[in-house]
Amino acid sequence: MNYLKEGTIAALSSAVGKSAIAVIRLSGEDSFQITDKIFKTCSTPNKQVKHGYIMDGAEKKDEVICTFFKAPNTYTGENLVEISVHGNPVIINEVLNLAYKNGARPAEPGEFTYRAFLNGKMDLAEAEAVCALIASKTEKSAKAALNNISGEFSSKIKNIRDALINLIAFMEANLDHPDEDIMFLQRDEKLSRLDSYIKEVQNLLSFYKTSKILQQGIKAAIIGRPNVGKSSLLNTILGKNRAIVTDIAGTTTDVIEETINCRGIPLTIIDTAGIRQNAKNPIELLGREKTKEAASTADILLWLFDSSSKLNQDDIKIADFLKESDYNIPVICVLNKSDLHLKLSSADISSLLKLTFSAFLAVSAKTAAGIEELLNEIGKFAGVSDSKNDYIMINSRHFTLLQNALESLIKTKHILSMKDADEIACFEAVNAQTALNEILGINARQDILDAIFSTFCIGK
Repeated sequence: MNYLKEGTIAALSSAVGKSAIAVIRLSGEDSFQITDKIFKTCSTPNKQVKHGYIMDGAEKKDEVICTFFKAPNTYTGENLVEISVHGNPVIINEVLNLAYKNGARPAEPGEFTYRAFLNGKMDLAEAEAVCALIASKTEKSAKAALNNISGEFSSKIKNIRDALINLIAFMEANLDHPDEDIMFLQRDEKLSRLDSYIKEVQNLLSFYKTSKILQQGIKAAIIGRPNVGKSSLLNTILGKNRAIVTDIAGTTTDVIEETINCRGIPLTIIDTAGIRQNAKNPIELLGREKTKEAASTADILLWLFDSSSKLNQDDIKIADFLKESDYNIPVICVLNKSDLHLKLSSADISSLLKLTFSAFLAVSAKTAAGIEELLNEIGKFAGVSDSKNDYIMINSRHFTLLQNALESLIKTKHILSMKDADEIACFEAVNAQTALNEILGINARQDILDAIFSTFCIGK
């Protein structure tokens, strides 16, 4: 990537396409001078926000508002200008080309945030959270990303790292001056401090699963024999007729996917073709294979039963399929048609199919009874609570580095428990500090920075 600190960059910072207003951003030492070459205003010179026209020589290109931000109190830490133009792609391109012609260059993906990182406006974990916030699919995932941008995650990392640096200083002093009259930490105190650091890192690691779910969501596949109401359940959850519903068995021959916001997480619900023992139609057989494929990639299975009828050989076939597949994912038993006369109970299902279910729920796809309880159960599996808003975002890079730090801290504690091994213990403690530094972007390698910021959209 052409991430150079020098030069002035320009890019569209709002969404691509037609809109009422679009924002073009310039950042760099010459931002004000370049803007002055293409912008004519009658506003007072010392105003931060100015109204005027974008000019190409004597020709007006657009009526705009320019906002000037003086370094270092800007997003990037550099002189920065935001030009609010009319959101027509033709106008946007004309203004950008004028900026390029007068000394700016096109910004690379994430280069504005990259400069903010270089100029100390944010650390690397906070910069990554900017990308996570833009990509967030629900209010809860956006809140978690915003918590990171606000420095909550970074603050926890810095606190552990600073305390560890203090401990390392004591350990190194003990190595360098073993016979001098200096107050050193007792071994028990060192071990006690390490215990607290280990617990804090473990607590941060516990956020990873929920963070991944908040960002990527989960998949729930609805399985069951034909005509138990799988498509009806999908339609009821969505609140619209997405799948065709008839009394004819085998109507669904392909998988249908839709994503909703379920208790703050992106939930992709997959309606699948019914599985039955005597299927012979080639289309139905192909649909059955797609059902098995969908089940293998799901995070949770919703096995739907018709509670108004007894179990049959098709249900047994599905049970055999699950046992053979050995999926290590939760299976929720959903008893549909609870509005009708019940002929099937959860006890019947457990005893006859000999499978362990994560939960049993009665619903009616017709009346929507029990649907909220079903969504609550899925939310519990995801580990997300409506009442909790203090989530932080742990991505895979953070997770790996936290694991490295934890491993080194545990080794440090183990080595300190032995005699005459302080030098090795100090080495492991420094390894833990290095991993924590990498999370914050301290001494980060250029290839790592390029990989992270290249995932950003252009203009951010």
